[in-house]
Amino acid sequence: MEQVIPYVMRFLQMLSVAYTTLRTAWHNYRYPQLDTIRPHTRYFLADPRNPDDWASVPPDAIYVEEWMENGHKRCVLRYSGEAIPSQWTESPLTRNPRTPWIWVGDRDTEIDLTRTFNRYLVVGNRITQELVEKLIKVSDRTNLIYIQSGTFKELKFPGDGLVIEEYEDAVPDRG
Repeated sequence: MEQVIPYVMRFLQMLSVAYTTLRTAWHNYRYPQLDTIRPHTRYFLADPRNPDDWASVPPDAIYVEEWMENGHKRCVLRYSGEAIPSQWTESPLTRNPRTPWIWVGDRDTEIDLTRTFNRYLVVGNRITQELVEKLIKVSDRTNLIYIQSGTFKELKFPGDGLVIEEYEDAVPDRG
């Protein structure tokens, strides 16, 4: 019996190695996108068309890439005429965005877009009136404003939108 135990232990060790190798191979086959840089999801906002069929964003459409990192979702935006990427070299979430607002919305109609806009905090994104109109119903009574971070000024939402800048580049030199 004592002579059999080393053989059984060796067999169990080889069985464990074989199981681990097969499990790793299956995981790599089943989830190959985890080792590549690509968005979690891509779509046109409020538009049923498939972005895979387009090289650039069609007229009157907004292209959205959803990126997930550590349970946080951030969205990259592209507007009419801009190129739709098919390959990515880095995640847009590696750069630190500066938040240009503390609050965004309309006091009169009690619309608060702050949490909605926070998902679009990606360096280089433009938050435009076109995006707002796709997200909410805008009427002649809608007076969209934002409270600027840093100055706490209440400003009218600009017609050409707000550009999300990188944090280091957005801090003025105080030297």
